[in-house]
Amino acid sequence: MHTFLPKGYTVPKSSGGYMKLIDGDNKFRILSAPILGWEDRQDKKPVRFRFDAKPTTSIDPEKKVKHFWAMIVWNFGSEDIEILEITQSSIKKALEALCSDEDWGAPYFYDIKVNRSGEALNTEYAVNPAPHRPLPSNIRVKFYEKRCNLEALFDGADPFSPGQSSYTDGIFSTEQRKAEPVQLSSDIITELQAADLVSMLTQCTDTFHAQVLNWLKTKGITSLEAVPVSLYADLHKRIEKEALGASQSE
Repeated sequence: MHTFLPKGYTVPKSSGGYMKLIDGDNKFRILSAPILGWEDRQDKKPVRFRFDAKPTTSIDPEKKVKHFWAMIVWNFGSEDIEILEITQSSIKKALEALCSDEDWGAPYFYDIKVNRSGEALNTEYAVNPAPHRPLPSNIRVKFYEKRCNLEALFDGADPFSPGQSSYTDGIFSTEQRKAEPVQLSSDIITELQAADLVSMLTQCTDTFHAQVLNWLKTKGITSLEAVPVSLYADLHKRIEKEALGASQSE
């Protein structure tokens, strides 16, 4: 018997350019390095700040400013290029663990599944990597057909609007990964090390966070991504100790 549509076909869902984690499995491939920052809300709309410009107070005093990662992904559910914003600490920690695992490495070269379950405060996320495999050529084509400028998020602009002065680069091979500016200088910590510092700082008080940034500025360092290798071990130890003390006092 002939059928009009293929077996198992479902209409792809439109997301407006942003990937939303739904109940069940959410499969995606990360296509760019993430930007790091802080997100507040005003009139139910996001207001984003760069990592080194965290606001001292939130717009709504009853809600904390959230630390976020934002990256370009291929969403297998919608079959489209989208922006995935991650604020959930459990997902961040799982991705950090994959980056540190020599069998997996940076999450550009394998698909990732995030399973969401539960509701409200009981929502849980399980992160599972798929085996390494080359990026399908059609996804790379789509990436260049639908260019995205992640930095536009900090200006409240549309990251997908045409005619922008620059767009976020994609990472499709290990050669490109090694060619990233942050990896070229042996004097600067890696992106993974910077992300580790960021993650720990989110567990510390705002006062300590500000002290760290001010201390870095006295040394001419404008962001955690620019921390010299020579300072990393001591800075990591100090932040880790503060983060542990903060968690024990809760």
